[in-house]
Amino acid sequence: MVQGASGNRKGFSLRGAKQVFLACVVGAALLSGCSREEGRPIPESSVLMLVVGKTTEADVLKLLGPPTEKRQLLGVDLWVYRHIKSHGFMSVHTSSKVLRLRFDSRGVLQDVDRRDKKREALF
Repeated sequence: MVQGASGNRKGFSLRGAKQVFLACVVGAALLSGCSREEGRPIPESSVLMLVVGKTTEADVLKLLGPPTEKRQLLGVDLWVYRHIKSHGFMSVHTSSKVLRLRFDSRGVLQDVDRRDKKREALF
């Protein structure tokens, strides 16, 4: 606090300024919401270019880049691409896209499994 020459307190309270600042920060957070993103977006135009029996692992790498996850099971390669996006504060909206690609032992695409989900949760 600031004191005048006569000893009277004038001006603002530092404690009050901290409370106003905190209220502004909380208000901004409530208005803007929180967002989180995992993985890279999976372009629909690239997914439409995948052709079972023709597209190779090298083609997929050019179109989509490296997968989020790779597995090998009984001589078959499984590539998984995952993109998850969440936003909101009191109500969280989540959209997830998962693309699973199965390749044979020659590296040729055998199966495309695509799952898109949207969900909303209240806190």
